[in-house]
Amino acid sequence: MWPIRSALFVPAHRRDWVGKAIRVSPGAAVLDIEDSVPPEFKSQAMALLKSEIAELKAASVGAFVRINPLHDRTGEEISAAMTDGLTAIVLPKAQTVSDIRRLHDLLSYHEGRAGLPHESVGILPLPETAEGMHDAHALAAASSRVRGIHGALSGPVSGDFAHAFGFRATSDGIEQLYLASKLVLDSRAAGAMYPIAGIFGTPMDDLAATERLIRRARDIGYTGVAVMHPSHIAIANAVFRPTAEEVAYFKGLLKAFEDAEKSGLGAVKYQGAMVDYAMLPLAREVLAEAARHSAG
Repeated sequence: MWPIRSALFVPAHRRDWVGKAIRVSPGAAVLDIEDSVPPEFKSQAMALLKSEIAELKAASVGAFVRINPLHDRTGEEISAAMTDGLTAIVLPKAQTVSDIRRLHDLLSYHEGRAGLPHESVGILPLPETAEGMHDAHALAAASSRVRGIHGALSGPVSGDFAHAFGFRATSDGIEQLYLASKLVLDSRAAGAMYPIAGIFGTPMDDLAATERLIRRARDIGYTGVAVMHPSHIAIANAVFRPTAEEVAYFKGLLKAFEDAEKSGLGAVKYQGAMVDYAMLPLAREVLAEAARHSAG
């Protein structure tokens, strides 16, 4: 299932919203029992998780669950979510290595109780504290379950990342480039190869602004995005899908390089630029992603 290119936040107490989410074809739904659920509805949200995950699984859509920051009853939240089809737990306010290890152990225990394969459920740490952002590499390396660091890119409406870091979010986003890039590098350097960016802080109907943020996330190195509105899923899917021009370019590059190798060359001029072995991995990744979409 990885990389997951698009994920849609769904408040878990809104049971009927899961079907609506499936209809827009996200790679995953983020069933939220944290910020988007009023305190009086959290028990209801937890009670609905397993049926919601089953519905997502039947539709071949991944299921993330954003739990609350670690507390004395986190085990109950994990138990409520643990079922076949649960893809990953999003951990908000992820701050220390011990946080990740504690979540890892809880997942192992509840996987065993549910009869699920060990380490079938991943972790996406969401480091919304200054300490967590600073130590993101350690968070990503703390468990083999970590699939990627969950970062964020914001429009001019600031959220938890901006408050913890101290920047003021702007439309051009230059103040966020260091943090966004750092989290990608920290994630990949620790072997968590699928960093995801939450896309926030723009008006829901400003699709152009949303697309700019999604493209920025892709270009920085995030392998997917989590969005707040169903209309944003189509944008994310399109941004991360290789274009026909890209497919043609990279097919031509590989063919040119294959011909060069037959002549004993390790570099070749292609469309005006010199290319060598260092350019081949990206070409193969883009073509593999194109094939993945064609198979879907």
